[in-house]
Amino acid sequence: MPTAPALQQHATLVCAPIRPTDNMDSTGRDRRVVVAGAVAAVVAGALAARLAGLGARPFHADEARVGYWILDYHATGAWSYRPIVHGPFLFHVNDALFGLFGASDAVARAPVAVVGGLLPGVAWLFRGRLDDTEVIALAGLLAFTPTLVYYSRFMRSDVLVAAFSLAAVGFAVRAHDTGRRWLLPVAAGWLALALTAKENALVYAAMFAGAGALVADRRLLTANPRGLSWTQSLQAGTTRAARGLWAWRRTLAASAVVAGAVFVAFYTPRPVAGGLGAAPTRLPSAVAAGSADAAHALWQTWVVDGVDRDHSYIAYLVAALRTLATTAVVVAGGGVLGFLAERYAADTPRPLVLFAGYWGLASVVVYPAITTVAGAWSVTHAVVPLAIPAAVGIAAVVRTGHSAVASRDTVSAALAGLVLLAAVAQVGVVAAETSHVTPQAGDNPLVQPGQPTSDMHPGLESAASVLGPSTRGDPAAERGAGVVYVGDRFAVSSPFDRGDPARVAGTSWFDRLPLPWYLERANATVTSTPRPDAVVSCDTAAGTASLCDAPVVIAPATHYDELAPTLGDRGYDSVTYELDADGPIIVVFVDTTAPGYEPPTPRK
Repeated sequence: MPTAPALQQHATLVCAPIRPTDNMDSTGRDRRVVVAGAVAAVVAGALAARLAGLGARPFHADEARVGYWILDYHATGAWSYRPIVHGPFLFHVNDALFGLFGASDAVARAPVAVVGGLLPGVAWLFRGRLDDTEVIALAGLLAFTPTLVYYSRFMRSDVLVAAFSLAAVGFAVRAHDTGRRWLLPVAAGWLALALTAKENALVYAAMFAGAGALVADRRLLTANPRGLSWTQSLQAGTTRAARGLWAWRRTLAASAVVAGAVFVAFYTPRPVAGGLGAAPTRLPSAVAAGSADAAHALWQTWVVDGVDRDHSYIAYLVAALRTLATTAVVVAGGGVLGFLAERYAADTPRPLVLFAGYWGLASVVVYPAITTVAGAWSVTHAVVPLAIPAAVGIAAVVRTGHSAVASRDTVSAALAGLVLLAAVAQVGVVAAETSHVTPQAGDNPLVQPGQPTSDMHPGLESAASVLGPSTRGDPAAERGAGVVYVGDRFAVSSPFDRGDPARVAGTSWFDRLPLPWYLERANATVTSTPRPDAVVSCDTAAGTASLCDAPVVIAPATHYDELAPTLGDRGYDSVTYELDADGPIIVVFVDTTAPGYEPPTPRK
């Protein structure tokens, strides 16, 4: 029978961190300074790659959809959680940025770009579990993997939730390795922040639990000394874990408080929260709305009602694998290599690497089942965790090359160098091509349906120059004459509340995207008609004369021949754009005689 000391020793083996390196001599400290400098340089490069030309690509339909309602919040000050537009993070942050810098494509994307640019810095948190080369490699992969660069330049919350979740893991690991308990509430805050970005943070939590269970299971088996049964091994590990949780109970309670505070602060409706100082009695209802009510709506929409997905799992999985192969091949290939090397070749496999490998693999397998569209964006949730084993794989190639050079093995050194050069070239070329050279091209593997393929900015800026002041809040706003949408595709037959996503559902408003984002920024008053002749005839008796006063007319290009002769005689110029690579071509007519008119100026 194993003795009590043997059980205690076994429990220590199961739960202890691998390769802690916080206690270093001067040489180690100097080396860490170099590594820290390298990570900082990578972060600077990542920020540059994300912020350069951030507003060049026209807004995607999804960006415009959410952006429009952020503009509504910014104008009215009214916000409440609506699951269809995801979490409140972008709403509150962009509301503040719009107040400081004004609304634009670049400003709206800036929060995601900055978070994505800072993401490589999270690699530094894993310095106790990864060696120096692996830390730098991880930072580089998080900085320049094409998928992450592209979607860091996109006003979506996927990079946000992935970055915040990885930061939560990093701070939790540092708290465990260093014993600095205050880092655990920081980790909890980051995880709660992930939930304010997007509801699939719940999926991350489930994957953390599953990956953690697999790691614990392996540690129990591999750390099993001779003569210890699996039940005794499990008992020892469970006892150790229970003692650890009890010892950290106050820290865990503080972590729960921090996470709850972050959640409530973001999810509390506005302007209820702003009036609490004047009416403290409103605090309970505000907290309830920002906690229990929001949590119920989130759970009901994305868990209970969201389990039914009417699509082919195989088709979505194939699409995800294709995206990985074309835009994240270094992370995917390196991740498999690093995970297998750690799992089967390392004398003592590191829990972090195994954890990240299980997490990444689960993301590849699970997201095709739970997403509603086969978007390349879903791959970001696999790329971030797979970057950790990929960094291990890249570092292994570096060490192989270094050893080959030291032993004068020119063939092995050349092969290692070629592998690294090919990896760097593939990442650099694909990232530059997809994010900067052709960010809206139809053949770009990262471009989603709903992305305009031509630069709409010059024509829409010209249209904005002739639009008048906003009539927001006016019940008759839809009957104004700033912009007229023409044709069945764009016409809305009955009034609806443009500020409420639920009321817009089922209307032609979504077919107009991304135009509402740009026209709302220009304070446009909008109306519509299904009949092109209503704009052409100006029939006073029919009640369509006011449509002739609109300085901007937007229609599908199929109506061009009906509109162009008459509008051209009135002094309108027109430009055409593709709303989508596979979607409609639209024509935008602008009255050149209207006050303030500025002709389209192509961007350089």
